[in-house]
Amino acid sequence: MNSFLRALGAAAFLLAAPAALAQGPSPRPPNALLYETYAYSGSLNGQATTVFAPAVSGSIALSDRLSLNAAWLFAYAPSRSGGPTAFQAGNPSVGLGGVLSDDGALKVRTGGNLVLPFTLITDPDDFGSALLRRAATLRGNSAFSLVNPGLLGLTPWVDATLKTGRFRFGVDGRVPMSAQLSEKRGQRVDAVFQFSGTAAMDVTSHVLVGSTFQAIYLATAVEGADPTFLALIPHARFYGSAGFVEARLVMNLDAPLGFAFSDNGLWAAALALGTTF
Repeated sequence: MNSFLRALGAAAFLLAAPAALAQGPSPRPPNALLYETYAYSGSLNGQATTVFAPAVSGSIALSDRLSLNAAWLFAYAPSRSGGPTAFQAGNPSVGLGGVLSDDGALKVRTGGNLVLPFTLITDPDDFGSALLRRAATLRGNSAFSLVNPGLLGLTPWVDATLKTGRFRFGVDGRVPMSAQLSEKRGQRVDAVFQFSGTAAMDVTSHVLVGSTFQAIYLATAVEGADPTFLALIPHARFYGSAGFVEARLVMNLDAPLGFAFSDNGLWAAALALGTTF
């Protein structure tokens, strides 16, 4: 309950806008910080479990076109039905991003992130590994290399955003590549192709609503495993004087996770708090 009240307090603080904000959100400063938490309540390894998947990410401008980016994902399962409390830290990533083109309406960026094998040190057990995998599932399996134990990875990426009137469109392509460094987990190399497309609209100067379609293909999936993961993620963002609050709903579309394809569809709710400085 205390955590819930603190989250409401933070949301209220971010939404408290002065009169000057009536003209709309200020231009985005070069540095940004984002905190997000995905939540799910169901079963994990046959046990009733509530899972939270918080993450922290940020970017710092090094020049007008170059920025330093970092992200770290975690997984937390509070005690339930007499079971233990579990917490796992994933693999942090750090990288560089650069602006290729920006004419005020269309912006194209590219970059690359290095994923560091922090989980090679923590060496999570079977339940910890399952907890991290569930944290990825809550994101539509978009954080493959950030949660799998023992991975050293490199993720080249490119994205583009277009603003026209009240509408915003975006595409994002990533190719996470990773090497398993843990002998007991079976040393191997994996490659993932990830694509997402977003359409959104400024309902007012303080409210943005939209949806993202996400498709992931695991090129090195083991024989017999489904290599494709699809998700639809509607979202609503509310701007305030100190940043924004964004609510999301992750709807996994493919079996055995998606609605209409399975009796056990897995959806997740998410709350994100962001600020710029």
